[in-house]
Amino acid sequence: MLPFHPRPPWLTGRLQTLRALRWPIPAALTEGHRLWLPMEDGDALAAMLHFPEGAPRALPLAVLVHGLAGSEDDPCLREAARGLLGRGFRVLRLNLRGSLPSNPRSTSHYHIGRSEDLAQAIAALPAALTGEGVVLAGWSLGGALALLLAGRTTELAGLPPLRAVAAICPPLQPERAHATIDAEPFLGRALLAMYRKEVLAVPARDLPPELRQAARDSRSVQEFEARVTAPRFGYPSYAVFCEVNRPAAVLPQIRVPTLLLMAADDPLVPLDSMEGIAWADCPAVLPLPVSGGGHCGFYDWRAEAMSVRAIGAFFEGVAAGQGAPAISGPAIDATA
Repeated sequence: MLPFHPRPPWLTGRLQTLRALRWPIPAALTEGHRLWLPMEDGDALAAMLHFPEGAPRALPLAVLVHGLAGSEDDPCLREAARGLLGRGFRVLRLNLRGSLPSNPRSTSHYHIGRSEDLAQAIAALPAALTGEGVVLAGWSLGGALALLLAGRTTELAGLPPLRAVAAICPPLQPERAHATIDAEPFLGRALLAMYRKEVLAVPARDLPPELRQAARDSRSVQEFEARVTAPRFGYPSYAVFCEVNRPAAVLPQIRVPTLLLMAADDPLVPLDSMEGIAWADCPAVLPLPVSGGGHCGFYDWRAEAMSVRAIGAFFEGVAAGQGAPAISGPAIDATA
């Protein structure tokens, strides 16, 4: 496990999490271009495209995906976008179906298993953007979607080459993450409230009155997924919903270089989600547990968060044809 030295005042996992997800001072970015990426059912996902300053480099397009009740403007996404732009990558911040930016053209909502939405969005991008391939980074639920997509690429047609994946604090075992979230007296209640508000704000054609009422009545994320999400999308039970969409189960099928970053003090996704996984059967996945960092935070004493340095070095190494770089090496310098 990599050591972690938090930057004051973000000394605990909960404070790291609040900094990553709700910090009110946004990271500055180059001017973005709004895109709408069509889904096969008529919905569309909002995305923000950025180009780096200076001469373009022959690098893959970096696609960044937010987590539950998040958006393109989550601090951790903006900071990663800035770091990747500084390394010469073009960056696309993608908003999931039903999130606030995508709401105007959504008639349904995302969930942990809708990795086909990522596939359709990436396939809809012009070849001028994806000619060097795509590197994909996801935070929390977005990380789970990225892993599921990477594990299912053989089932999908029309995708540009997926060169690498980074998953930051993904819920590898959904029911464990739900239970941990629900045990959080402040963060758990706040996340459920934001999730409920987001789901109910979509003029959804697949959310009948009885499920809307169930959404209002649910008192935990686990109950919400069991009473609303599972029946809404045709799963016979909550247990089946979790099993079919379990990111841990697809890790052995992944064939592209994949970085998996987890924190020991994550208040929403427990580190023991990594237990029981046969890592020897997952040769393309580089698991990187860290002694701190909270949920999607990793703010240490360096100017860039540890997660940004790790993603940047990983994607640069893959783009240079080096495969997965040595995580403990100078490219990331995570222990400095």
